[in-house]
Amino acid sequence: MNYCSQIYTTILYLMLIPSAAGAASSQDSVSPAKFVGSSSCIQCHQLEYDNWQKSDHYQAMRPANEDSVLGDFDNVTLSFHGIETRLYRKGEAFMVDTTGQNGVAGVFTIAYSFGHYPLQQYLIDIGKGHLQALNVAWDARPVEQGGQRWYHLQADEDIDPQHPFFWTRHFQNANSRCIECHATDVSKNYNPEDESYDTSWSEVGVTCESCHGPASQHLALAQADQVTSRTTGFDKPSQPKLSWTFRGNDSIASPSGIRDDSFIDTCGGCHSRRSTIGDVKPLAPYHDQYRLALLDQGLYHSDGQINDEVFVLGSFLQSKMQRKGVTCANCHDAHSGKLIAAGNVLCAQCHKPAVFDNSEHHHHPAASAGAQCVACHMPEKTYMGVDQRRDHSFSIPDPQLSTSAGSPNACTDCHQDKDNAWAGAALASWKITPRPQLWAVINQGMDRQDAKIFRDYAQNELLQDQASIRQATVLSKLSSFPSRLAMEKASAELANPDPLVRRAAVTSLQAMPFELRWQLLNPLIDDPLKVIRLEVASALADGFPQLEGGDRERLDRLLDEYREALQHIADTPSGQLAIGNLELRLGYSILAERAYLRALAIEPRFVPALINLSDLYRSMGSDGEAEKLLQLALEIEPDSANTNHAYGLFLIRSGKQDEALEYLEAAIGKENSTPRHIYVYAVALDSRGQIAAAMEIINRQSKRWPNNLELAFLQISYMEKTGNTAGVNRYLSLLASFAANNPRVRRWMEMYGGKVN
Repeated sequence: MNYCSQIYTTILYLMLIPSAAGAASSQDSVSPAKFVGSSSCIQCHQLEYDNWQKSDHYQAMRPANEDSVLGDFDNVTLSFHGIETRLYRKGEAFMVDTTGQNGVAGVFTIAYSFGHYPLQQYLIDIGKGHLQALNVAWDARPVEQGGQRWYHLQADEDIDPQHPFFWTRHFQNANSRCIECHATDVSKNYNPEDESYDTSWSEVGVTCESCHGPASQHLALAQADQVTSRTTGFDKPSQPKLSWTFRGNDSIASPSGIRDDSFIDTCGGCHSRRSTIGDVKPLAPYHDQYRLALLDQGLYHSDGQINDEVFVLGSFLQSKMQRKGVTCANCHDAHSGKLIAAGNVLCAQCHKPAVFDNSEHHHHPAASAGAQCVACHMPEKTYMGVDQRRDHSFSIPDPQLSTSAGSPNACTDCHQDKDNAWAGAALASWKITPRPQLWAVINQGMDRQDAKIFRDYAQNELLQDQASIRQATVLSKLSSFPSRLAMEKASAELANPDPLVRRAAVTSLQAMPFELRWQLLNPLIDDPLKVIRLEVASALADGFPQLEGGDRERLDRLLDEYREALQHIADTPSGQLAIGNLELRLGYSILAERAYLRALAIEPRFVPALINLSDLYRSMGSDGEAEKLLQLALEIEPDSANTNHAYGLFLIRSGKQDEALEYLEAAIGKENSTPRHIYVYAVALDSRGQIAAAMEIINRQSKRWPNNLELAFLQISYMEKTGNTAGVNRYLSLLASFAANNPRVRRWMEMYGGKVN
């Protein structure tokens, strides 16, 4: 809703409310709406209320009692990871005897049930208002499906009281990570001084007002019989969803009605992987409350399929269906949460069965598991041990892409005894040729920092037909290619109307010189969306000391807004890390140290804070403290490229070059290594007189990181240094395409120009 519409709605509301005789006093009519509780809705909305009570939303969080607790508390003793847990009843209370904080055995009372199917978790108040989720959960599925049992959520990890995912530690804290989406009108009320919570809510569970907003004004109008389609008492009256009809011989239905994407504001906050940036209020604009995670490595596969626990929105925003106007309510009943139809009948609303629900299309026996639309287009992945969730991007299986990109496909998900070659041959026998997945090729290439892929993407109007979240994902990776071409591509999208694309354009400029960033980004300091303003604040923070006068005042106000936004996640180690990083970029090392220490107070084994605090201490001359922190980080994450690399750099700065090589070499062999790790290791080898080894490392690693600009530049330097310039064109032609104005590249072109393709 734009500003003018808000003013008009407010004026209309103020005109109408006084006419509702006895509905409310004039003072009440202008006061903010208040939460009144779901029981207030029963009289007029009995059917919806009954359906809601059968929903997952209703069961999201309930006080522990006979009705809500599903698990077996009949004096059951369990043993996981060498820790015994006894679950039993004491009167009406549900009790747990197990190892608690600092490895001390304790007796605990279940405060709330959390969810109900296919698993149920349990919350315990361990003091200072900290509600913690037990690692032991109840499998609520039927026995024949393997359920009706206790199991450990991290069965494959060695969970002890020092592990970050032990049940009393931060990553199992519900106040900071879960309750926001399991109760209504939540206020965390975190006190950083003593790390306590006084968390409050209007109701447990996801209730009517979680989606419709506070209902006091609606209730007043209803009691006065003054509710109309235009005057509901809610900030955003519900809009009818689009209807879908088949026209002529079309095989896919077309929409009619007014498109309404408010489902993103209504459902998206709790059904997305995101961070919180503002006060969470029902129906408020998504991008003023949350920062949506893009389709990044680890969270999603390179073709956009779900990987980590990303919930639904990021997946659904990729789909053609969403771009056509399909919303959650086209498939799910808004109150029960159930599907509005079973099996392929659901898809037949828009996809003509005569065309799609037959063996000529799906090539499986009728009514078989393989004949279900969701089997091919919404493959499942299991989370939390037993919870199977479907991918909502509605992808098309592509075995060839799975081979090249390492992503899954529905064919081999079902036929687990077969491989991608078999699946590809089957498609070929059916005369099915998957459409080229240009988006996936570009996204994977950008992850690999492949300059040729970047050049093709930046020089051409590629991906314009793709969903905005896919465009934004690729655009955000331009910072790996600091060049005029990247700057031009990013700056062209700063006025893009889509917030994800606009935000990604800001992100991609963070590696540019500050003067250029300021010139391009300072107009967005006043962007109407909070998520964009905060991205600008992050991008410009390090240049604040350089500004003067009005420019300095404008950025100062924005940085205050950024600090305020970070307070929403100040009870998390990652939030304190972000606060520390901001203060460090502004030059406030004492404030940065305080934030890093608070991050470690929340989670003592949070490796990013250990590394950043170590680097801060080293810069302050406290090398002993710095080394202790890095050694702890290595103990926690010995297989991390970043920890090995950080310790290697520390040893180099300490004059221990030979010892440093061991850790720098270890870093480049780790799964999460980057070209920068390779670059530093090669330079370190060269500094120790091992230039041949440095060149060999670059050659070998170029297979994993093809067409990398940094490595190409370094390799030519070494070839020139050793006098062995055979094959120099392999690297120089790449650099000439991007950095022809660089003095060294110009000199190389003059020297070896005849060899450049």
